[in-house]
Amino acid sequence: MKKKSLTIIATASIMASSLIVPTATAQYLEGQEIEETEGLEYKTLIIEDGEFQTISVEENVEILNYIQIEGIITKISEEMSGYYFVTVDSEDPFGFYFDKKTIILNNLGEEVELKEGMQFTAYVDSSKPMTMIYPPRYSPEVIIAQTEEVGTVQLDQFDENFLNKNKDLVINLNEETLITNLSGNKLSPTDIINKDVIIFYEVVLESYPMQSGPSKVIVLEKSDEELAYQIADIDNYEVNGVKMIPLRLIAEQLDYKVEFTGKGAILSKGAVSFTITFGEEMYGYNKALRYFSEAPAILEYGKTYVPYKFLEELIEVK
Repeated sequence: MKKKSLTIIATASIMASSLIVPTATAQYLEGQEIEETEGLEYKTLIIEDGEFQTISVEENVEILNYIQIEGIITKISEEMSGYYFVTVDSEDPFGFYFDKKTIILNNLGEEVELKEGMQFTAYVDSSKPMTMIYPPRYSPEVIIAQTEEVGTVQLDQFDENFLNKNKDLVINLNEETLITNLSGNKLSPTDIINKDVIIFYEVVLESYPMQSGPSKVIVLEKSDEELAYQIADIDNYEVNGVKMIPLRLIAEQLDYKVEFTGKGAILSKGAVSFTITFGEEMYGYNKALRYFSEAPAILEYGKTYVPYKFLEELIEVK
């Protein structure tokens, strides 16, 4: 049995015990090492007059789920594993990674290709850890290239009345408004309520609150299927040349009920059920029999692993 080595870009790995936290508190925590975080109390370590000192900051600051980074692209270089690394010219230099899955649009919501010299705004999940490295490196979910065309892009949240959190903008959604998540799945207007979203709009009606009809809305969430694939890419073993992935984590992410028995497990959702036996390549799909390429096995304490292809089967019948 061999644990597969996983290639993770720098922004998605933790290579030191201290992290830089890219949140709304960045104005006065930027560049400092976080030693301990308890609620909204930050105990930080700073250098003052050549000596380390500890300070506490207690502020009723709202922590954003996503942050914005912006600048001008100076260089794009191709990295291993299909990633590209971008160096950025700004007051505080930084870099970021992107790949084919990264959403890259202009301020009109049109797909574009990143090029050197472009001015951009990128949106980064603030829960992603950053390595203690300078300059910092990010891994954005969405990148917006700025053009001279009239078009506004805004990160926000909206309530059930489609009023934003600042109470200064109401959006009017209709059948022509394209609403998707990060996986590209089409959503309904109610799917954006109280979610982090990026909206694209051109015209604002002068009123209070202001009103606009966005042409596009991106909900900053991924589909269950893509999250399941992410789990499989991070948590896996290789057994006899077969990639094995965690059964319960994958199945529950896809909304299957998982019931473990003494001999195996039963997965069910609606009229679909799978009956799996530990150590047996044969398994049941409703009343039919199917076969794994490698028998399910407990490869970590309390965790059963099955072949990667079973994930695709679970999604097909979803």
